[in-house]
Amino acid sequence: MPLLYIMGILIFAILIAIFAVQNAGPVAIKFFFWAVPEIPLVLVIFGTVLCGIVIGFLLGLYSSRKKKFRDIAPS
Repeated sequence: MPLLYIMGILIFAILIAIFAVQNAGPVAIKFFFWAVPEIPLVLVIFGTVLCGIVIGFLLGLYSSRKKKFRDIAPS
């Protein structure tokens, strides 16, 4: 079982590396009056995914705490 797990992680790491190499072209980001100098597209994509993960985690945490307090509150 550990060998299968390691193989899965290795394949995933190789796919991420291929994705990063193929999306290394620079892009400029402009948002209203805010601008970022050209950075690799892969950083923009990974940053967006990371923000989505953090927002999803925070919303899940908020939802679970809200449910916990609702269950504790007297009826």
